[in-house]
Amino acid sequence: MPIVQAGSKRLEYFDAGSGDDIVVLIHGAGSSAVIWHEIQALMAADGFRTIAISLLGAGGSDRTTRLEDYTPASYAADIRAALDALGISRFAIAGHSLGVSKVLNLAADHGQDLSIRALILMAGGNVIGREAESAERAEEIRSRYRPPDPSTEDDRRAAWEGVHQGLSRDTRDQLWLDIQNNPMERTVGQRLGARKDMTEFAGRCEIPALIISGDADSVVPLEHTLAMYPKFRREVRHCHVIHGVDHYPNAQVPKQVAETYVRFLRRHQQP
Repeated sequence: MPIVQAGSKRLEYFDAGSGDDIVVLIHGAGSSAVIWHEIQALMAADGFRTIAISLLGAGGSDRTTRLEDYTPASYAADIRAALDALGISRFAIAGHSLGVSKVLNLAADHGQDLSIRALILMAGGNVIGREAESAERAEEIRSRYRPPDPSTEDDRRAAWEGVHQGLSRDTRDQLWLDIQNNPMERTVGQRLGARKDMTEFAGRCEIPALIISGDADSVVPLEHTLAMYPKFRREVRHCHVIHGVDHYPNAQVPKQVAETYVRFLRRHQQP
């Protein structure tokens, strides 16, 4: 299992393909880098090098007990540290679900020191910010946390499998295990932490940006993700909707997603 030392944290990552056309892949709230395995293989065949990172608490990466370590801004700092350690400063980057907030924080907070060639923002909702929960509310939510009930695992997995059929059996097995092993602090911290409002950043962003979603998204409704589109400047914004696809396009229809990414990057990423 490849590990990169990202500052004080050790993060799992998967590196596929070769060359200078690099795409960094960032997973969502409950997932791990494993969700990108099929996309990585497909994009490698098209001449792209991809690096998928399991962020704090995900997969084989470190975990901490501090809830504030599981916010988009903290994740963005970890991504930056991982890329520095890997010697990567020129890349396109794709985020899925909560990964969109992590990507936007990276671009807004660290983009001046990086050469980000394109943003791909998939199933991530709007760019509007959110205040952190109060200490009292945080303690209440933490006290009410319950791990997944093992007696319901078969039913939960059956529903989950339906929107992850594009992954191989081995990949699905590993991803499911990663999801079941999420620490409480990750689950709770992501619910409580502040999210920076990205409206101002989107309005001045000069990086080509693709907003993408399935029109059957049952987690982040399509209209929420499409609301991000007009926030970006006309010169850089692009949009793609996948018919009949739920919240996990990278796991449900990876071939279609990889083709969309490759087409966008070849046409629009900065040189």
